Parts: sequence; structure tokens; C-alpha cells
Amino acid sequence: MQDLKVSVVEILGRPGANRHISITKPLEGVRVGLAHLEPAPIAAELTLESVIEGVLVTGPVSGDVRCSCARCLTEFEAAVEVDVCELFASAGHLEEDEDVYRVSGEVLDLEPMLRDELTLALPLNPLCRDDCKGMCARCGRELNDGACDCTEDTSDSRWAALDEVRAKLEQG
Repeated sequence: MQDLKVSVVEILGRPGANRHISITKPLEGVRVGLAHLEPAPIAAELTLESVIEGVLVTGPVSGDVRCSCARCLTEFEAAVEVDVCELFASAGHLEEDEDVYRVSGEVLDLEPMLRDELTLALPLNPLCRDDCKGMCARCGRELNDGACDCTEDTSDSRWAALDEVRAKLEQG
């Protein structure tokens, strides 16, 4: 297997025939806003099964993720795991405009499928912990370490004239 391309010559066109493969390769550039896949290798135990339409790829895929907390921006590591089940369609079993993975000759290029599956599995709003309090909007202090000394200013300058009238009424 080279660059996540797998030959399926021995099972293609023989429905029911299958092949098992193990993958431990880095997959760079997989990221969403606050999370990205570590450069460490991903791990996958995949079964390639010949079906009438092409080759069905199933199995677990996992990798390490580097995240920034959506509330306090603390960096932390997490794991991502996904069970894939994708059809790679043979030339005679797909339409021109179909958006499917394709068997290219007698080879499957697993990289686009693995990228798609892992990207969709990354957290969009990762949290360092479920009860993360975030940061103070005024001073930027991390509230998980304790409360800040900021006071909330509830006055609104647009109402200043009415506040003066109210103060005069309360005095008189």
C-alpha cells in the first residue's frame, strides 16, 4: 500500500470476496476551526468487500486530535474514532454526476474517504471539560481558576438623561 492506495485486483468483480487491511499512516491537513488531527499516524482496521456495485469499505478509524477549548482556549488532546462504511463504485455502476468514491482501475484511493470521515468526526466546539466556565469577557481571566474582580457595568449612556430625571424625582 502506497500513499493510501490499495490494490483490489484479487477481489474486484467477485461479490462476497473480501480482504482485511491495517493502516498506520499520518494524514496531514485534517482540521476544523478549533481542532486538528495530530501528525501522529491514524489507525484503521478496514475490511474491503467486493459487492456488485464495486467495493464496500468498513471498519474503525481512529486518531489523536489537538483541540483548543471553545470557552477558555486551553489546548488539550483528545481522541477521535469513527466507524466507516463507504462504497467505492466501479465504472459501470455509477452515473457521471454522482458524488461517490470510485474504483480507479483496480485501485482504491482511501485518502479522500479517510479525510472526509475524520474531518466530519472532529468536534466543532471542543470543551476541555464539561463544566468549563470560560474566560471573563472584560479582563480575559480564566474563570476555571477562580472568579475575577470585574464588576458588571449595567448603565447605558443612551438612558443618562432619564437617569438624571429619576434621580431628581427621588430627591424631591
